[in-house]
Amino acid sequence: MKKFARKALLFATGLLLLLFFTNNFGLIDIQKTAIVTAIGIDAAEEGGFDVTAQIAVPDASGADTASNVTVRGTETVGEAIAELNRKTGWFPTLVHCSLILLGKDTAQENVFRALDYFLRSEYVEDSCLVALCETTAAETLGAGSPIGDLASAAIAKVLSAEAQKTGLVSVTNLRDFAKGYFSEGESGFLPQLSALPQAKSEGGSGGQSGDSGNSSSAGGSGSGKSGGSSDVFDASRTALFVRGQLTALLETEETLAYNLAVSGTDMAFGDVTVYEGDREVIYHLKIDIGKKSQKLQIKGALPVLEFSIRAQAQVVDANKAGTRTEIAATAIVPDHVLRAAEERFEKELRAAADKAHATGCDLFALKQKLHRFHPKEYEALQENLLQDVRITCDIRFETMR
Repeated sequence: MKKFARKALLFATGLLLLLFFTNNFGLIDIQKTAIVTAIGIDAAEEGGFDVTAQIAVPDASGADTASNVTVRGTETVGEAIAELNRKTGWFPTLVHCSLILLGKDTAQENVFRALDYFLRSEYVEDSCLVALCETTAAETLGAGSPIGDLASAAIAKVLSAEAQKTGLVSVTNLRDFAKGYFSEGESGFLPQLSALPQAKSEGGSGGQSGDSGNSSSAGGSGSGKSGGSSDVFDASRTALFVRGQLTALLETEETLAYNLAVSGTDMAFGDVTVYEGDREVIYHLKIDIGKKSQKLQIKGALPVLEFSIRAQAQVVDANKAGTRTEIAATAIVPDHVLRAAEERFEKELRAAADKAHATGCDLFALKQKLHRFHPKEYEALQENLLQDVRITCDIRFETMR
């Protein structure tokens, strides 16, 4: 036995040395290492879908190159995933998929007809990010990143938790979007993603999408080393949904006000315009949220949504040349600027609420609050809740010093 064991050990050692010196360790097996990082879904004719997968393929040096593969005209997303496997030989289990992009045309109907597949899948995490594209999902995934990332990686950074904390983006994952859809209010929101063309870049990812009729097709791969146009992604606007269908769009300032009042945002930057003498002055403020709350009350048989926000502000910049004293006291915000900031905040928050409620979107989960905290009044008030609710705001900004 000892003699056999020694021979087996020598044989194994020789095989490993052979693999090492023939550089087999450096070979990349596409079948095993191709990773689906994102899925894009676009509406096709007759109620079908065009599904694009962005696949990251590491080369021998370990760097990722992108290849976009599109399957066209399938009746379901699940059919498209199966077609990806049959046409390309890759088996996309989606265990590494962290981003789902919906093309703008999918939102004209219930987007959960497409998202149901991911809710059922045992491979896709419910923390997977979801966003609505201003154009098509295929076009967005084909955009080049100026910092050399895959498009999906660059988009994921724009939709990161850090962006959410600063109020710039209303980040949504699959779990939270589905919770809103299946709640009493049947409402939800997604960040709307736009690709803003920039100058030529020498480091764009260069991922491209290819197609060939109604079948899947492998797009060209990009190494990120050649020149090409690049895009900067913006997600500062928020798409509102009712029963899975797009109903309205919050602009950038409305998105910021909503996040400052409701979400986990604790720090943000915003502009406030005031008049000093006969001149219009714009102050760029840093805003730190201390305390905030929202409460649904019933007063005189009518629903009242009460917002309470406490924040501190600091001057970051202004469109005028400051005096030496003003620059030294940048943490001290003039009182008239603080009052203007409060008014601007309330104006944008009310605009977001009005826009949502006018289209039937329960943006502040009022029906859920009514059912949970005022069950006796639920039946009488729930039908016209969004039309009848009155909003009050108690917003106070203080200077940091």
